[in-house]
Amino acid sequence: MRSVYADLHVHIGRASGRPVKITASRSLTLANLLNETVLRKGLNIVGIVDAGTAPVLAELEKMVDQGQLEIHQRGGFMTAQGVMLLAGCEVETREGVHIIIYLPDLDSLHKYQKFMRSRVKNMELSTQRCKADIRELLNLSHVLGGVFCPAHAFTPHKGFYGMLASSFQSYLGRDASQIHVLELGLSADTDMADTINETRHFTFLSNSDAHSAGNVGREYNLLRLAELNFEEFRLAVYGHEGRRVLANYGMDPLMGKYHRSYCPQCDQIMQGEPPVVECPICGNDKLVMGVYDRIVQIQDHREPYHPVGRPPYRYRVPLTSMPGVGPTTYQKLIQYLGNEIEVMERASFDDIARVAGNNVAALVMQMRAGRIPITPGGGGVYGKIQVHNCNQ
Repeated sequence: MRSVYADLHVHIGRASGRPVKITASRSLTLANLLNETVLRKGLNIVGIVDAGTAPVLAELEKMVDQGQLEIHQRGGFMTAQGVMLLAGCEVETREGVHIIIYLPDLDSLHKYQKFMRSRVKNMELSTQRCKADIRELLNLSHVLGGVFCPAHAFTPHKGFYGMLASSFQSYLGRDASQIHVLELGLSADTDMADTINETRHFTFLSNSDAHSAGNVGREYNLLRLAELNFEEFRLAVYGHEGRRVLANYGMDPLMGKYHRSYCPQCDQIMQGEPPVVECPICGNDKLVMGVYDRIVQIQDHREPYHPVGRPPYRYRVPLTSMPGVGPTTYQKLIQYLGNEIEVMERASFDDIARVAGNNVAALVMQMRAGRIPITPGGGGVYGKIQVHNCNQ
């Protein structure tokens, strides 16, 4: 068995010379991601969630034909550097919820495209609204041998809990038992999610939802696998045969841009006791519901109720968001210590201090030990580190 780091939700900006994810950086291509970004980040697995689009699938096939990628006999795409590309398809259901279907190979991706061709207006672009509901897509995932995962489940925009229903059980009935994996999203953590009874049955994933190279790996997972391939990934997220998720590494939910409710009329992030559903300043009841406020609104317990074996959630702040880590310091850290995860998880105080100074080294150590002070985010604005309260 080996332990590997995985970010399983990354968007491609451009493929086959065409735009794929409009809001993603044009420079975030498959080649740049696999040959540069994942190595700089220190990831062993990267999940591309635009693989069901025509441009990305065409580029994947081209890279396989040219020997840049090799399809593992148990699924998954391998690079020459030993990184696994996990092919995923993010789509918006008829209900308006985002889900990801992870698929093992080119054949399953082509079958996914065939299903979607009459249900999606534009197969060129990622995360399009489709004429299929959650039940239909659950069934599609099963038929194609895929892994079904609700994306950023608690966010007010396109998250199942955030905008559709208080539970999968109440919405899907018996079909809810087919869901095994849940993506937390940037504004939620394990403690928050495990105040809801039905989440005890889910494996949690913490992923970046990156739209630019810099954001790849801002959240990641530690998986225990026998080797890198799709079937091992499936066993890990299902918790079978000794494979499992060992830990989730994610941004402190306070840093999430939808952590607290937000009043667009007053341009204010709510500070009161959750759930805040009406602005105390102007009385506006059409707030952008915060993840924390929504969870408190639908939770079954005030305190988390973790199932046996729930992996720990480790709070992390992206390296480039740390005070004192500008572009020059960042490049030096990568040059001397190898990659971001090496800096974040394994490098010693002395090694970090030698490159970036004692303050940065102390902040990394403080982060590894627990949580650092954050001013909460909301309304599309990320939270910020309270520099004056750190290292004390």
